[in-house]
Amino acid sequence: MLPKFATGKSIAMQHLSPSILTTFKSATLLTCALFLGLSTSTVSAQGPESSASVLTIGGEKVNSADFAHIFKKNNRESAITAEALDTYMELFINFKLKVLEARELGMDTAQAFVNELAGYRTQLARPYLTDNQLLESLVQEAYARTQEEVRAHHILIRLPENAGPTDTLHAWNRASAMMERLVSGEEFEALAKSKGGSDDPSARDNGGDLGWFRAFAMVYSFEDAVYKAQIGDVVGPIRTRFGYHVIRLDDRREARGEILAAHIMVKPTNPEEAKAKIHELHLQISEGADFASLARQHSDDQSTKSKGGELPWFGTGRMVEAFEEAAFALVNAGDISVPIQTEFGWHIIQRLDYKPTPTLEESRKDIEKRIQRDSRSELTRRSFIDQLAANYGLELKDDALDKVIDAVAGMDSVWAPIELTKKRDRKKVLLVLDDEKVRVQDFVTAVNQRAARIKIKGRSAEQIVDEAFNGFVDDLLIAEEDVRLEQKHDAFRLLMEEYHDGILLFELTDRKVWSKAVKDSTGLANFWTTHKNEYLWDTRVSARIVHASDEAAAARIRAVIQSDGDVETERREMISVDPLSINIERGSFELGSNEWADLGFSELGGIGITKNWEIDGQIVFVQVREVTAPIGKTLDEVRGKVIADYQDFLETTWVDALRARTPYTIHTDVLHGIQ
Repeated sequence: MLPKFATGKSIAMQHLSPSILTTFKSATLLTCALFLGLSTSTVSAQGPESSASVLTIGGEKVNSADFAHIFKKNNRESAITAEALDTYMELFINFKLKVLEARELGMDTAQAFVNELAGYRTQLARPYLTDNQLLESLVQEAYARTQEEVRAHHILIRLPENAGPTDTLHAWNRASAMMERLVSGEEFEALAKSKGGSDDPSARDNGGDLGWFRAFAMVYSFEDAVYKAQIGDVVGPIRTRFGYHVIRLDDRREARGEILAAHIMVKPTNPEEAKAKIHELHLQISEGADFASLARQHSDDQSTKSKGGELPWFGTGRMVEAFEEAAFALVNAGDISVPIQTEFGWHIIQRLDYKPTPTLEESRKDIEKRIQRDSRSELTRRSFIDQLAANYGLELKDDALDKVIDAVAGMDSVWAPIELTKKRDRKKVLLVLDDEKVRVQDFVTAVNQRAARIKIKGRSAEQIVDEAFNGFVDDLLIAEEDVRLEQKHDAFRLLMEEYHDGILLFELTDRKVWSKAVKDSTGLANFWTTHKNEYLWDTRVSARIVHASDEAAAARIRAVIQSDGDVETERREMISVDPLSINIERGSFELGSNEWADLGFSELGGIGITKNWEIDGQIVFVQVREVTAPIGKTLDEVRGKVIADYQDFLETTWVDALRARTPYTIHTDVLHGIQ
């Protein structure tokens, strides 16, 4: 008999790749970005045949529905007025003229372009190739579970994902026996630790305790069983990719959100010295010493000490439990814990900030990405494929794969390409999909092409063919739907058109403007010569800006400056004693670019040393060493700005030439009728 379609294993959904914008080389792609609809909006525009033309350009017509769709996606917060439509139309014409030129140059047929667009289409199609109703249900479920934390114990009976029937039954019997022993009164932790108990190595130390966790911390089937249980329930056996689990739900609590904290850690190299040191540091903090400064000086955590001990944001399950509990026990920003001990050493923790669990809308995108990355994605894909099977009238033919099963059964542990010698076996109808017949040879060809991924050792021929067949059918159904996406979803059609044109626009603009401005040294020099009077330095102030921790430190460095002594040597000596005692910024500052240099010039009007200013608990003064009057900048000094201006010049010249040679007509009455 044929394996049943609905029970087969499907291909796992891959995560979405980064947005198309991450491939763009320059922030100057603003013009292109105006026309790239990067969302997978489900707002449907009407097809091209259903509305009047708003623009005729280069012999092509742009219908008002498509133009309105793009306009609204890029002007979500703006009112639709005649002025706004006119302004956007001018940008749109520039855009379309460039795309037309790219097509005239054959850029849309280049293999690199075809491959790039195909890659983006694969990404953009994914939201249309899933059960979005079920996805929304899973998002709602996952969000509810992120609002609650659970604690559980488990016993693991390890079993490979592709285990055969005999091994699976043996593991099931072991797990069932564990359940029976627990129901009869055996203590969970003792059973987990016992010989022949849990296969999880950590159980020997923790008795199977998993600590507190939330949604997405465990594989979905495990998580689902835990969240559906009542406190004290023992559930199982639960199958995951790791094997069978017997689980006890110990407790539930409201999710605690995330905390930003800093810590000072002292390693327990010498336990007594470590304990004495951490308590001395705690005493200094209690008496007013700066936590961050002490962390930089004394913490043994090399990854955080340079940042004053600051850790990344964390929530439940990210830190060892003792550390986590002490951190979340702190109530207010700035609160300090007593010294606590973990397996890593002694810690003092300071609470810096806190944020509660986000709202559904705030966390929706993150939850959707997480669903795509875990086994929940298989649920939405499986449901979608089953819908496709019904929509396309999938019919499976009994006994069509008997010869394929026989061929696989004759293999050893190494895959050999299947060859059906009899024509009638190859031509036999395997299934019918949307009135199209798929034959056994189609399946054999697909299986042989993916032979390297097929595992046959320790598995029956029926298992191997069953899995391969179900994957084959899944792929057929998805492929059938995929080729119809532009036809079935107008928003997808428009999105693909925008990506098609956007990629062309980028490539041609790079060739005509961005890269040309950088590489065309002669053109750049000529542009500079013509416009050099537009690039002038304002008055510049060469200055030392001194920030001292107190009056004494300021007086000490001021004396060295006044005597024209070795300021750098003095600075090093001062910070060797107190790292925060002195900071000196040096440079030549154009007026308006540095507030301290501006203050120094304003007070002095020339060279000299200002008075002391007390600002934010520090003493600040400025030494103005030189004042340079306004002067023209050299090309090297202003190259970046000249290149940007040259790019603008090339862009304007290019667009003017395109407009002059390509006819276009704006149908204003249709344009202003857009609502």
